[in-house]
Amino acid sequence: MASAFREDTSHYEHQSPPPSIHGGRGDEGEGTSNAPLRQSDDASSADHVQEKAAVAASLTKKQKLRRHCGRFWWWYLIGSIIFLAIFLPILFLVIIPAIVQDILDHQTMPVQGGSFIAITPDKLNVSITTSLDTPLPADIDPTTLFLYNKDTPSFSPFVNVTLPKLHVDGNTEVYVQAQTVTVTNETELIKWFANVFDQPNVTLSTRGDAKIHLGALHCNGHIDKTVVVNSLNKLSGFGIQHMRLLMPARENGTNIEGTLNLPNWGALTLGIGNLSLNLMSGDLRIGLITIYDVMLPHGNNSRYFNGELFLDTIFQNIGTVLSSQTDALSNGNIQIDATGNATVVNGQHIRFIEAILNNRRVSSVTPVVQLAGDLISSFTNGSQVSIPDMLDEVFGNSTFIQEVLTHWNATRNGTAPTVKKSIPRGIIGPGALSLFKLGMKMRKY
Repeated sequence: MASAFREDTSHYEHQSPPPSIHGGRGDEGEGTSNAPLRQSDDASSADHVQEKAAVAASLTKKQKLRRHCGRFWWWYLIGSIIFLAIFLPILFLVIIPAIVQDILDHQTMPVQGGSFIAITPDKLNVSITTSLDTPLPADIDPTTLFLYNKDTPSFSPFVNVTLPKLHVDGNTEVYVQAQTVTVTNETELIKWFANVFDQPNVTLSTRGDAKIHLGALHCNGHIDKTVVVNSLNKLSGFGIQHMRLLMPARENGTNIEGTLNLPNWGALTLGIGNLSLNLMSGDLRIGLITIYDVMLPHGNNSRYFNGELFLDTIFQNIGTVLSSQTDALSNGNIQIDATGNATVVNGQHIRFIEAILNNRRVSSVTPVVQLAGDLISSFTNGSQVSIPDMLDEVFGNSTFIQEVLTHWNATRNGTAPTVKKSIPRGIIGPGALSLFKLGMKMRKY
């Protein structure tokens, strides 16, 4: 017999949950109970929570950092402000100036050229060519550089020059052009010029403070450099190249002219005006010559000179002259030394040059053959006086003949020389001299 409680399945849907039947007291009855379904719902909720936790655990480092900064940005802002307040002054006041100073300290600033030209006793016209090599582009304001001797205990500049406004970038040439400067310490300048004359190399020290611009940044730098410059090396190579006697002498006494070599082995051109030199044979002064408007660029410099050869002094002291030439004559040469006499620019004596050259001595060695050729050419190139006429004047000097004969007699007899007042011209005899003249004239034909 069919049950009175038959389930109606005529409207059954597959997705509908199965019905449940409970007793009046909630006990389980026939049919499917829904208690297990409640346990399934709890499990589903637990799985959902685990999925959310997995999603949270999968944040990237960047996302974590962003979330961290978002939480603590205020503290980071305060820390950044404090750091910049400390670091920026150190950067601009310590680090950048230290970098700039290090660049300046490593500059060699070689002296590639220039000039020192005397224009008055206390003024010079100075030009200098040097260079700067910088890793950064920069602008430098006009800067005063003081020139001084490094070995002087106290800082005592002798002149100062001004660097023009510069823009430097990499290897940049720097020109100080024709600045008229005043001598601020003549003693130190003389000391420096003495080294220029005596040494093959001389040091030149400079000091100054520069204001440097790196874009919008400004800082100060200190320059203190000592560079080595080639110098005169005692005028090594000085020599009389050609010499010509002027007979008769000019009204001012000039009886000699020629050319000589004034070498300059330094990097700086030197201008010293009119230079007068004493000609010396040993300790005997035998002449005075003048070289005009002396300007000495680097290298050998052939310069014209004229002056007076003291013929009377030479003839009256022929023994002394020959004695001083012993070593030179043994090698077939004549040695004529020169010392400074005067240095004049526009009628004014240049003391700081005279103080050096007047106490220095340079030597010129000339082959006897060349000197004899120059003297002979003096009388074969338009001179109005022949060699015999000059010899007549020379041998007519009784004092010269007296000294020669007295010296010869003293040497022969082994007695002290007795100086006589004069020797009559007839001892030599015009006839003998005429024969000598005739022989010299015959040689010309």
